[in-house]
Amino acid sequence: MIVGIRRNLRLQNKKLKMGLISLGCAKNLVDSEVILGFFEQADFTRTTNPEEADILVVNTCGFIEAAKQESIDAILEMAQYKDRGRCRVLAVAGCLSRRYADELTQEIPEIDVLVGVAEYPLLPDLVKKALNGGKHSLVQQCGFIYNENMPRVLATPPFMAYVKIAEGCANRCSYCAIPLIRGPLNSRPIASITAEVRQLCAKGVAEINVIAQDTTAYGLDLYGKPSLADLLEQLVAIPDVQWLRVLYAYPNLIDDRLLEVFATHPQICRYLDLPLQHADSELLSAMRRRGRPEQYLDLLGKIRAAVPGIALRSSFIVGFPGETEQQFQTLLDFMAEAAFDYAGVFQYSAEENTPAADLPGQVSGTVKEERYHRAMRQQAAITRKALAGRIGSESAFLCTGQRQQNGDNLITGRVEWQAPDVDGITLLEGSRVKSGELINVKITGSGDYDLRAARANENPKKE
Repeated sequence: MIVGIRRNLRLQNKKLKMGLISLGCAKNLVDSEVILGFFEQADFTRTTNPEEADILVVNTCGFIEAAKQESIDAILEMAQYKDRGRCRVLAVAGCLSRRYADELTQEIPEIDVLVGVAEYPLLPDLVKKALNGGKHSLVQQCGFIYNENMPRVLATPPFMAYVKIAEGCANRCSYCAIPLIRGPLNSRPIASITAEVRQLCAKGVAEINVIAQDTTAYGLDLYGKPSLADLLEQLVAIPDVQWLRVLYAYPNLIDDRLLEVFATHPQICRYLDLPLQHADSELLSAMRRRGRPEQYLDLLGKIRAAVPGIALRSSFIVGFPGETEQQFQTLLDFMAEAAFDYAGVFQYSAEENTPAADLPGQVSGTVKEERYHRAMRQQAAITRKALAGRIGSESAFLCTGQRQQNGDNLITGRVEWQAPDVDGITLLEGSRVKSGELINVKITGSGDYDLRAARANENPKKE
């Protein structure tokens, strides 16, 4: 009897292992890192091997149909480890569970714990309850936004991080379900963001990627005006900040003040991501997007004049309800004239409870697929030409690792014109550089998506 009691105590004191699968965008990745932090704070250990996990958490995406299917597939795959692994609790969180809580609990009985996008701090306690039996579901209203005092475990390489400056969205684009899932714009105070960036820099993070659903709307709810420029000025004043990159900028709120901040501070990467979605005026109105193609072209010229050498990325939707071949050709003509360095193209996905889902003239999947490939082929040629135009120019280069190619040991990294995961990489020859180190390079060659470079003499460390 005594032996049995001691054995039971050892099992109770053994730390449980949790594994997490993060799906979707970088904003969701930040949420996953906060989830990891709460589990670590609750004395769980982490594993990347689902076969070893006592608890598996799937942080889902519910943005478009393909993302929803990927999330469902991941949940079903992780559920198998309840039979073939050691998993005792399967937890599901994030956008998909926020939208389809009832459907998920009814159709996937393997789910033990289900939360939405506002209950991450409660997740470890719900898991502990589920370990003792029963199922637990808690999906409340939106409104959660993490802060610098919450635990967070970076899932990115240690030299880079995403910093989410706001949650939700004030725009009501007719095709987008994000406001339904994440709620209205909810900006973090500048003091909270600067405190977090100081913490990250103290841990050796060299690249800060500023993200939100709409970064240029930052501060409208808190300060009564767009405040991204104010925030960036506070961030570049932090001594250890080396690289700042701005993603997901809504074009209509880019003003002279913001461009002046970009042009003045070398810590801010000469890079801007501004999704435009289309270039036909009628479709832009149906999408409930502010702005018109001629205004967009004027803005692009203004940005390039204010910040010489800046790289611009955009994204576009093909197959929006009612899109004709002529309207699609208008988009192609615009993309050719705008000459974005990079662009992503997405096929329209009809999302429940969005105005666009009820519009007449839904475009067939075959047509959407064909238009997607045509637009991507055209953009590939534009990107190839833009990259070739970089040859001979210099940039700071962030080392991200090494690669063997044709027997040569090449350093991999990104220059300031390349955002993580979406814009290709730069290969550096003949240098010894540590991961996370910033050096100055000169571009010596280009390909379809990647660049080649050699080390230059100047030290890019920002003062």
